[in-house]
Amino acid sequence: MADANDEVTDAAADALASTMLGEVTAEIAHADEKASLLIGSLGIAFSIVLSGLLGGDWTTETLSTVGLALWVGGALAAILSVVSASLAVWPRLSKAPAGGVITFWGHVQGYPSHRSLMSAMGEHAIPEPERTYQQLFVLSAVVQRKYRCIRWSMVLAGVAAVLVAIAFLFVA
Repeated sequence: MADANDEVTDAAADALASTMLGEVTAEIAHADEKASLLIGSLGIAFSIVLSGLLGGDWTTETLSTVGLALWVGGALAAILSVVSASLAVWPRLSKAPAGGVITFWGHVQGYPSHRSLMSAMGEHAIPEPERTYQQLFVLSAVVQRKYRCIRWSMVLAGVAAVLVAIAFLFVA
């Protein structure tokens, strides 16, 4: 009787892991959308500042030394914000783990032909439901990394905005 109960529990866990895998892949897409919006918004802000600088409508020479230091700090924070958002959407390529285990589509590029891939899949592919758990484990870490980068991007953008706003209080 305990064996039948264990199988039900395993089947329920397998179904939950499969559902969670679908959720984590959707969350990756949401994180990429958020990071792309951040990059676009920051790009607009950079364009406005650069057009003012290049058009000659405004120069940093109007700022005092303290104001210029704050403005430069804000500019650096803004640049780091863009870098952080870009890291969230930067595609990561991974090699197959040791032992030739094939767990996702990215591991197949090293095979010289479809026949060698077919043979390797027979020997090294991780069967379901283990593959679902492995994918859930790896992709959950990907989502965490993406959201961490997005948070840093937002924090740095906020710091940049505050520093630049304060800098304008120090007009020479």
